[in-house]
Amino acid sequence: MPLLQNLRFAARTLRRNPAVAASAILAIGLGVGATSAMFSATDGILLHPLPFPRSEQLVTLWESMPQRNIPKIIVAPGNFYDWRAQSQSYSAVGAYVPAVLNLAVAEGEPERFTGAVADAGFFAALGVPPLLGRTFTQGETQPGSDGVLILSYPVWQQRFGGDRAILGRTLDLNNRQRTVIGIMPPGFEFPAQATMWAPLALDAEARARRDLHQFRAIARLKEGVTLQAADRELSALHTRLAKAYPDLNADESAHAAGMLADIVGPVRPALLVLMGAVAAVLLIACANVANLLLARASGRRREIAIRSGLGASRSSIAAQMLTESTLLGLLGGAAGLLLAWAALQGLLALAPANTPRLDQVGLNWRVVGLALALSLSTGLLFGLAPAWYATRIDVNGMLKEGGRSGVGRSPLRSALVTAQVAVALILLAGAGLLMRSFYEVVRVDAGFNPDGVMTMKLAPARAKFGGHPEMQIQLARAIRQKVAALPGVRYAGIGTDLPLTGNPKFIMRFEGFPPVTPSQAPIADYFAVTPGYFEALGMRVVRGRAINETDRQGTPLVAVVNQRLIDRYFPGQDPIGRRLEIGFDTPPEWRQIVGVVADVHSAGLDQDAPVQVFGAYSQIPTVFGAVPSAISVLARSAQDPASLSAAMHAAIFEVDRSQPVYDMTPMSEIVGKSIAQRRLALVLLAFFGASALALAAIGVYGVMSFVVAQRTGEIGIRMALGAGAWQVAWLVQRQGMALVAAGVVLGTAGAALLTRLMGALLFHVDHRDPLVFAGAAAVLVIVSAIACWLPARRAASVDPLEALRTS
Repeated sequence: MPLLQNLRFAARTLRRNPAVAASAILAIGLGVGATSAMFSATDGILLHPLPFPRSEQLVTLWESMPQRNIPKIIVAPGNFYDWRAQSQSYSAVGAYVPAVLNLAVAEGEPERFTGAVADAGFFAALGVPPLLGRTFTQGETQPGSDGVLILSYPVWQQRFGGDRAILGRTLDLNNRQRTVIGIMPPGFEFPAQATMWAPLALDAEARARRDLHQFRAIARLKEGVTLQAADRELSALHTRLAKAYPDLNADESAHAAGMLADIVGPVRPALLVLMGAVAAVLLIACANVANLLLARASGRRREIAIRSGLGASRSSIAAQMLTESTLLGLLGGAAGLLLAWAALQGLLALAPANTPRLDQVGLNWRVVGLALALSLSTGLLFGLAPAWYATRIDVNGMLKEGGRSGVGRSPLRSALVTAQVAVALILLAGAGLLMRSFYEVVRVDAGFNPDGVMTMKLAPARAKFGGHPEMQIQLARAIRQKVAALPGVRYAGIGTDLPLTGNPKFIMRFEGFPPVTPSQAPIADYFAVTPGYFEALGMRVVRGRAINETDRQGTPLVAVVNQRLIDRYFPGQDPIGRRLEIGFDTPPEWRQIVGVVADVHSAGLDQDAPVQVFGAYSQIPTVFGAVPSAISVLARSAQDPASLSAAMHAAIFEVDRSQPVYDMTPMSEIVGKSIAQRRLALVLLAFFGASALALAAIGVYGVMSFVVAQRTGEIGIRMALGAGAWQVAWLVQRQGMALVAAGVVLGTAGAALLTRLMGALLFHVDHRDPLVFAGAAAVLVIVSAIACWLPARRAASVDPLEALRTS
């Protein structure tokens, strides 16, 4: 039969059996749609090349401190410039520092832009020429010659109307005049969300520092140089620097990493686990379709026997069966693409805003090609078994019996049901483990109370406040007083950082301890805070006192430390009155410990609380150099914190109209963002687990319903010979649950092996948690029992006379 005739016959057959067709299309659509959606995310985030020429040559350069359990840290300027001068593996090496650039306007609040200060090697390494103008020269990265600026294409279009005369125009940024010299092309955005770039200009003293890690370094490999070779060279080079500068570089190392792998590293484990989960859903959907087609082929035995008796060859019958299954696959694939589009919208809505390369996720030709390939392979592969079955029918025997005999049991159908149950159990166990992990994360004592706290940030301009600590202190004091006076505000405070927002680390030393070099010194997260900071965050002072109004310039320096610091360096001792120093000065600037606060999980709720030191902002607002630190303003209220946003913003603007306010976020939302990726992984895996459970239940129900339909005559005979309704029901229920039990055993073994791959996603939960496994098995058994009970009840209600008459 020609292909066109086969297609027409297949279409008529499917129209005559709409329930079968709809079930198969829905199952394939669900599997293909889920797989296509997750492949879109994986392709856009993990596989799609970075938008730079020969992006596989781009690497990021890191220092590391293995002795301090810090696998990577941004680079000290002195080390960076030595790397750039001595390395032979790179055609270009660049550095940048993320920055906030505030554009002054004629009236009102300045406009805030996210950007970076970068050197000339930054653009050379990325290899993207400007659309208009030029990039920085080496001379423009020298202090006093750095008054230039490069704009992104979106800012040029949206803020300046695409005016080509912008080149050469002077803009007031951070109270500094800068001349626009270039426009980058559409799509250029590095680092993420950067819209402007100014030169990275350091004086000789700052360029030589090896104690202040502030550069993010990138490089482009030379042609023919491998990442492994470059990494070895960098490691060897830094080993020489460690010997040359042992006080600052001892016990440190350095390594090079592929830029793409470095960017997507945090989300890679979750994406791979979810891809495995969605592949499992696809397998269950395909098994369902195969079972459905097998049952359908079994029900068409008489039709196939008649066609064979009329001269149809086995190959033509098999071709017709494969055409039907392929048509189902293609229709399911079309439905799957619609489902994939809808699933992607939901995925993008749920994904945290800081998910790397989220803008690259979407339906493209690769996704459509995958959906087409999956649809065709599903139709062909899972149509082979029914086609083979159809060609094995005993035509003579079938015609003699008139199609009245039962079909017996199908080992293949039973195996497919068992496999569905096993895979569903693996997914349910994985979802259960993530659920347990998420529960363990959210019940962690964060060390502060985020409820009712509103936060916002501002970055004092370097040109105005740099080198003037008294002006920074005056600004913070005035803002705090204005915010504290707002109606409904109970406490107000200011700090250089907030928990869970990426806190800087500094070296420190203790008075009376054995002398250490900077490379040997312990490390702490450091916050400079005003009075009211601890109260506004709900942090608990467990010993001594908090920072208060008496801690100001001219008084002895003080510090509040956390319990982790006490446990590590003063176990069993009273730390009040002991002294420490943040950084290394000559002579030391000792700070007296006046209080201890409970540990705050500042790096993440699923991370151990680090050693923390809190200094008085009104004594030293900036730890290193003349660059003023950005500050966070926070207020605690009994009302909805978001309702404070406008009033707090107005209060800050009233103090200094030149300081744009940004990141206006309730503290509870910051906490939510910190666990957003865990929540997303949980929601997706739970959805896939629920889908697998539903598909497995449908598979069990479908097979048992088919068994009941085919064994109606046998059931009638049993009941005519005296079998009770409950005996018939138990017969069917037992047969179905035997398949489920086999699937549960296989699934438990599979889960014990495969869930170990989820180690990076688990928190305080063993990957073989018996409670989770038992719960997943119980849910699956209960749902499957219900799926078996429905056809069992129908079998128990068979009328013996009617069954014997129609058998």
